[in-house]
Amino acid sequence: MSLISRLPSWLIQHLPVQLARQCVQTHRSSEPQDPVHTAEQSSLKRQLLVDVSVIHQSDARTGIQRVVRALLLELLQAPPAGCSVRPIFATRQRGYCYATAQFFHPFEPTVQTAEQVEQAGKPVQVKRNDIFLGLDLAAHLLPRHQAQVMRWKRSGVKVHIVVYDLLPLQHPEWFNPKTTRNFKRWIKWLAIYADSTVCISQTVKMELSTWLNASFGLPMGRLPASTIVLGANIEASAPSAGLPTKAEFLLARMRSTPAVLMVGTLEPRKGYDQAIAAFEQLWQQPSAAPMLVVVGRPGWKTQALQQQLRTHPQANKRLVWLEDVSDEFLTQLYSTCCGVLVASRAEGFGLPLIEAALHGKPVLARDIPVFKELKTTGLSFFDDNTTQGLANAITQWQQSTLHSEAARTAPHFPTWRLSATQLLNALDLQRVQCAASSIDTSATSIYAAKPMESAA
Repeated sequence: MSLISRLPSWLIQHLPVQLARQCVQTHRSSEPQDPVHTAEQSSLKRQLLVDVSVIHQSDARTGIQRVVRALLLELLQAPPAGCSVRPIFATRQRGYCYATAQFFHPFEPTVQTAEQVEQAGKPVQVKRNDIFLGLDLAAHLLPRHQAQVMRWKRSGVKVHIVVYDLLPLQHPEWFNPKTTRNFKRWIKWLAIYADSTVCISQTVKMELSTWLNASFGLPMGRLPASTIVLGANIEASAPSAGLPTKAEFLLARMRSTPAVLMVGTLEPRKGYDQAIAAFEQLWQQPSAAPMLVVVGRPGWKTQALQQQLRTHPQANKRLVWLEDVSDEFLTQLYSTCCGVLVASRAEGFGLPLIEAALHGKPVLARDIPVFKELKTTGLSFFDDNTTQGLANAITQWQQSTLHSEAARTAPHFPTWRLSATQLLNALDLQRVQCAASSIDTSATSIYAAKPMESAA
C-alpha cells in the first residue's frame, strides 16, 4: 500500500486540495475487506446517516432549518429501498452520534426499532456502502471531525453534502468574521472529502464549480454535483403553531389596508434598509401606500436596523416588525397580505418566493440570477439599488400586479415530497413508493431539477 494512502487526516488537510482529494480517494479504495465481515454486513440495511447537528442543538426555524426538517421528515416517512434513515449529530467536543428520530418534534410519533432507541446518543457505527448526507449546514463542525469521516471513508462510506449558498465566501462583509472563517474551512473540507454535492439551485451549482476551480484548481466537474428543488408546503416541515394575542387585530388591519409582506432573518443582504427607505418615501405621498409587515428574527450586523424598526415613527402603524412568528401565523400572513417583497441582494434559492406563489400572492423580487430560475406566475422584478428606484417599482407593482386577479391564481408548486425524491435520485437511491408517499410531479414544468454531473 502506498505511503500517500496512509497519511493521517490532519496532514491531508494541509496538502494542496487536488492532492488531498486524491489521497482520500486512494485511502478508501485501498482498504482491504474481510470476506467474513463483508458477508455479515451484506445482510444488514445500509444506513443513510443524515447530519442534523445544528437543529439538534437549536432550531432557529429559519430557511435552512425548514429544509432540514422537511427533508428529514420525508426520508423518515418513506425511506429509500434497503436503507435505514438515521439522523446523527456532532458537537465541538464530541464526534457523530445517533439522534432520536423525532428530536425536533418530540410529540410526533415516529416508528423506531428497539435497536435505534437503544443507540440514541451513542457513537455512530458504520459499514461499507453506508451513506453520510450533510443535510444541515454544519460548517463549524464537519472540519473538526475529519478524522472520524476519514475512518468512515476507509470503511467504504460515501459522503454527500448539501450546499445552500456560498455567500460567506462571496460577500464576507455581510457576515461575522468567525462565520467566514468557518465557511472557508468547510469549503476546503468539502473539496477534499465529498463524493458529491447537492445544490439547491442551478445558480449555486455553477457558483460552487467556479469557486472550487478558481480557489483550489479543481477541474470543472471533478466533484460531481446535482440540484434539487425546494418545497413550498410549510405544513410538511414540522411547522410550529400558536398565535400571539394581537394576531387577529393585525390580520384584520391587513384585510382592510393593503399590506406588503417581507420574510427573512434581519441580516445585511436581505435589503431591508432599502425597502424601509422606499416605503418612507411612499408614505409621504398623498396617494394611498400599503403598510409594510416584516417577519424575521434579529440577525447579525443589523443593530441599527433593529433599532430603526423598534423606534420608527410608523412602528406598529404602517410598519410592523414581527420578531418571532410561528409557522401557523406565517401561513395566515401569507394568505392575508396583498403581495410579497423580496429585496435580497443574494440568495441560494429564495423560499418566500415559492411560499408566496403557493398562496397565489404576487411577488416583487430583486433581479438576481437565482430568482430568474423560478418560472412562476405573479413574479415581477426590480433592478434599481436606489431608494427612489424601489419606491417607483413598488408603486408600479401596486398599480398593476397587486390588483390583478391573474396574479392571485396559485400555480403548481414543488412539494417537499418531490424535493426528497429528487434528493434520493441524486444519491442513486430509490424511494419506497406507497399511497402516502407517491411522487408529486406537478411542479416539474416550473422547476426542472438538474442531474448530477459526472466526475471528470
